[in-house]
Amino acid sequence: MKFRYFILAVFSFALFTSAAAQNRLTMPECAIPDTLLLDDGKIVITHITDTVGYAVEMLKPNSKKHKKLEVDKDDLFQITFGCNGKKEIFYNYDTLIGNDMTVDEARRFIEGEQDAQRGFHAFGTSAAAFAVGAGAGIVGSFFALAPPFIFAGFMSFKYVKIRHHSVRSLENVHHDGYLYGYSMVARRKRSSKALLWGAIGVAVGTVVHYIIVNNN
Repeated sequence: MKFRYFILAVFSFALFTSAAAQNRLTMPECAIPDTLLLDDGKIVITHITDTVGYAVEMLKPNSKKHKKLEVDKDDLFQITFGCNGKKEIFYNYDTLIGNDMTVDEARRFIEGEQDAQRGFHAFGTSAAAFAVGAGAGIVGSFFALAPPFIFAGFMSFKYVKIRHHSVRSLENVHHDGYLYGYSMVARRKRSSKALLWGAIGVAVGTVVHYIIVNNN
C-alpha cells in the first residue's frame, strides 16, 4: 500500500514539474509586450516566443490559454521588442522578389495604408451606389445588379482625393510611396462599399417596384 502511495506521489510530482516547465517555455520572461507591424499596416501587440526560421512565433493576443500562432516573415515589416526597445526590420529592398520600394518608401506606403484604413470613409460613394442600385431595382429589370457592379468597378479606378483630416503627417503627401499605399486601400474600401450599398439599393428598389406593381 505504501509503495502505491509512493508511485502516486512521484507521478503527481512529475506532472507538476512538466506543467511548470511548459509554462516557463510558454510565458515570456519579459512582461513588456512586443509590437509587430505587418506589411498591410496592421499592428499586433503580443509576446514573441521565437524568431528562428521563416516565420515568427508569438502568443495569440488575448488568449488565456497562451495559444501560439505564426506569421510569415514575408508578411512582416518590423518588430519592436518591448524589453529593450530594439527594432528589427524584416522588409528587404529587392526588385527580384517584387520589393521595388526602399525601406523608407515602404514605411511611408504602410503609413498611407494605415491613414486610409482609419480616415477614409467614402460616404459619397455609398450614397451614390445606393441611388444607382435603387434606380436599377425600381425598373424591375432582370439585370438590375449590373449597374451597381459597373459603378463599383468604376470606383476601383477613379482618382482618390486625399483629405487632410485623414493624414497624420502632411509631409507624407509629398511622397509617392505614401500616396500609393493610401490610394490602394481607399480604392478597395470604396469598391467594397459601392458593392454593399449598391446591393442594398437594388433590394430596396425591387421592393418599391413590386409595391407599385401590386398597387396598380
